Amino acid sequence: MKLESGPDGIVTAVDWTEVNHVLLDMDGTLLDLAFDNDFWGLRIHEKYAELNNTTVDETRARFGSVFHSVEGTLNWYSTDFWSNQYGFDVIEHSRAFAGGIKWLPFAKAFLSGLRQNGIRTTIVTNAHPDIVSLKHAALGIRDFVDETISSHTLGHAKESPTFWLQLQQCCRFDSETTLFFDDSAPVINAALAFGLQGAITVCCPDSGRDRRAAASQYAIDDFQQLTTGLTQRSST
Repeated sequence: MKLESGPDGIVTAVDWTEVNHVLLDMDGTLLDLAFDNDFWGLRIHEKYAELNNTTVDETRARFGSVFHSVEGTLNWYSTDFWSNQYGFDVIEHSRAFAGGIKWLPFAKAFLSGLRQNGIRTTIVTNAHPDIVSLKHAALGIRDFVDETISSHTLGHAKESPTFWLQLQQCCRFDSETTLFFDDSAPVINAALAFGLQGAITVCCPDSGRDRRAAASQYAIDDFQQLTTGLTQRSST
């Protein structure tokens, strides 16, 4: 598969005639991670503090070791797990902030361009199915792709080598003709180790935070350049 990039690793062109399937993370790749960083970094702590007559800082300290112990596992992404830990329905609490769920720039147009060019698309996310449903209710995100797969249905987080083995059995994608986009360095590294050389880092997952360094040979800040290339192909 032919990918062109500049000296900073930013992808400048893709030969879309060689691409049959595009796998995409959801939060921080298609959707603005600002919602998740705000909810998981602040709102759940505020709610716990309110219910337990404590402070947000004390709540963060109380749960810090729990977060650290499950990082990179399915529990890290499980609303059921965190509801049990915090003592309230996390997904129900998140509905109050659903107005903050937004597309990242050019992501929706990119998905539309892939569909117009007959390229199969699959959202591959660590988000719990309840979170996927929340995001879909807000933006209709599942309607823009051919399939949506949560790692919870496969029993392993995307950081795990077993996840990629099971995903390939499920999707039957060809590593030679598949692109994968994600903002997480551990996930990108797991995809590369599996053999997905077309693994591309999204460097600007949160519109309210600074750009991250690329975690792979290829990277994008957003989908603008790639969307332009798809549009040009579909018009020829």
